[in-house]
Amino acid sequence: MKIYHMLATAAIVALPFVSCKTNEANYKAAYEAVKEKTETDSGIEGTIYEKIRKESVNSHTVIGRDTVPTVTVAVKCVKGVSLPADVKSYNIAVAQFKQVFNARSLMERLRGYGYNTATLVETAEPLYYVIAVTTDSAEEAGAAYEIVKADKRVFSKTPYPLLLRPQRYPLAE
Repeated sequence: MKIYHMLATAAIVALPFVSCKTNEANYKAAYEAVKEKTETDSGIEGTIYEKIRKESVNSHTVIGRDTVPTVTVAVKCVKGVSLPADVKSYNIAVAQFKQVFNARSLMERLRGYGYNTATLVETAEPLYYVIAVTTDSAEEAGAAYEIVKADKRVFSKTPYPLLLRPQRYPLAE
């Protein structure tokens, strides 16, 4: 009887170690099922933010002999920081932030570096673009792009700096 009792106890103890375990194949199958279900639910739009991101257009603009990365996006002026007259057709954006505090901080540093036209614009998401230079002509924008790109004080992560073209112009506040 003692032997049966010990065997039963050993079997109960060993059961969790030899039972069905999840493995990579199980996770992959579940992931594929969820991914397929998400793709088939195309009747409902994802989020409004996905729609906004899809409306922005990423391209390149040829200015003189240079090719400048360009984004065309619907933006508006940031209340208390910029006016529609401050933002022109060609804008050199050096960064994008989710928090207005960070964007304002960089804008103030740019103004301290001598970029007196530095300003902010925001998308509907809201994402805040920090603009170092704003001009009305493509040639001036190309020259400003090269100056900002060469300025070591203006630290920008890829893909910045870039040319920001407002989708709705003039900008409404």
